[in-house]
Amino acid sequence: MNTKPIYTIENDCKDCYKCIRNCPSKAIKITEQKASIIDELCVYCGHCVSICPAEAKQVRDGVSRVKQLINSGTKTVVSLAPSYRTEFKKISDKELISGLTTMGFNYISETALGAQVVTEHTEQFLKARKKGIYISSACPGVVELIKKYYPQNIPNITPFLSPMLTHAKMLKQELGEDTKVVFIGPCIAKKAEADNWPKLIDTAISFKELKDWMQEEDVWSKEKQESQFFPHKANNGKLYPIDGGMINTFSDQSNSKLLNLSFSGINEVKRVLNDLNEINHDGPVFLELLLCEGGCINGPGCTSEANPVQKKIDVLYSNKNEESIQQKTPLINIECDYFGLEPIQESNFSPEEIRETLYSIGKADSTQELNCGSCGYNTCREFAKATLAGMAETNMCVSHLKKIAHNQAAVLLKKIPSGVIIINHEFKVVEMNMSCAKMLGDDIEKAYYETNELKGISINDLGYFKEHFKTAIHTGKEYNQIAINQNGANFQLSIFNIQKHKLITGIIQNFKNKEFKADIIENRTREVIKKNMETVQKIAALLGENASHTDSLLNSILNDHSVDKAIPETHNATVNE
Repeated sequence: MNTKPIYTIENDCKDCYKCIRNCPSKAIKITEQKASIIDELCVYCGHCVSICPAEAKQVRDGVSRVKQLINSGTKTVVSLAPSYRTEFKKISDKELISGLTTMGFNYISETALGAQVVTEHTEQFLKARKKGIYISSACPGVVELIKKYYPQNIPNITPFLSPMLTHAKMLKQELGEDTKVVFIGPCIAKKAEADNWPKLIDTAISFKELKDWMQEEDVWSKEKQESQFFPHKANNGKLYPIDGGMINTFSDQSNSKLLNLSFSGINEVKRVLNDLNEINHDGPVFLELLLCEGGCINGPGCTSEANPVQKKIDVLYSNKNEESIQQKTPLINIECDYFGLEPIQESNFSPEEIRETLYSIGKADSTQELNCGSCGYNTCREFAKATLAGMAETNMCVSHLKKIAHNQAAVLLKKIPSGVIIINHEFKVVEMNMSCAKMLGDDIEKAYYETNELKGISINDLGYFKEHFKTAIHTGKEYNQIAINQNGANFQLSIFNIQKHKLITGIIQNFKNKEFKADIIENRTREVIKKNMETVQKIAALLGENASHTDSLLNSILNDHSVDKAIPETHNATVNE
């Protein structure tokens, strides 16, 4: 059973490093080319879950636990996050409450009620402040980020429970301590918060989990029940899920020096938290920080893909068009502090250790540090540190692997006794081996040494094979075992496509060559490519393209064309479409 809020299905992980690239805290560890979440480093933003192309990153299921609570006969109440209005736009509140009641919940209540209490306590707290920076405790992801990575800012967090925990405390106070509270909302970080406060929240599930469960139960086809929010509807606490929503619930403007600001999105929040205590303002500054860009309406547990503008309108409209209810603030203590968690200690590695790690992946000096990000880290040095910390593996460096693969392919070309040549659509040489240069004559062999292996030379300068290559490029056809006699020498030419009309490969063999045995080509190719293929395929997957012209050639030789082991007796060309 998966006990952490986010986990990896290892067999589904495709080793693409997309999760690392998108993880703001680099809480991903690669072991044997499989990515796993390091819970101690995670802030539960859910980015890895949203972007994983293989859906290998999953959110812990909470529905099974909720079903157990309901089936046990225990009094169970829903704390429904205010962003529900963007998820159930076409369903009225009464219908939604009825559906949840049908599923077995005894009471349905709005988390926004807890938000309203948090607003009142926060306003009173700020009213008494003369100066300083204060951060809302409403977003558990932001609180997690500060506790783990910005511990110097822990004293800046307002000393109150979050709306979810406040609401849970209110419900237990009114319905009894034995009441089981289930939070339903858009947030993965709420699952971690529930884990940390088990006496208040029994479990947290996402809107996605709820909708899947509702579909399984076929809720909307069942008879509607008369029901309403317990103990009553919320007022302006419903604004909390949008960026700046909490600030908009403030009513006390008596502190003229108080400055209220809102920021959302983890990258923006991280910029805010850097050197935060150096901010200069003649009065208190309150910061509403939300981990999800635009607010909770865009949380990772949401399913709605509506335009963010429409989502904000839905939240604002639902609040403005509902009758305001005079609500008395319950007498409840929601004070707390956020100390006690050990912050993440950054590993310190010596310059020599970093230099040695970089050297092991072919980065002999700073000019070879590409900082391409294909490994998932922003710079080669970050990758080196992660490798030293046991979070990454050296084979994650794609440029290094590509160089290794190309070198292996080059060695193979040199070992093959037959001539190998690759021609592009401009009729120029892309690759050629020495065996080929020798077969083309003394002048070509001499030029091969003098002109960088003839790369880029026109095939018009190569003599008697040029017309066959031109025909293959134009027609896109492949030719096997063309027997050619030129200047008293007998050759066999086979032409394969790497990319039709774009890139072709020619294999040339001399009948008189004592090494003219097709099995030599095939066996040596198989021997070297067996070691090379895994690397080539990995590079192709990571870059989303062919690794290199040479690697593509070798792949086509191995998989598509097994060379005939007998010397042909006919001089007719065999053509493959």
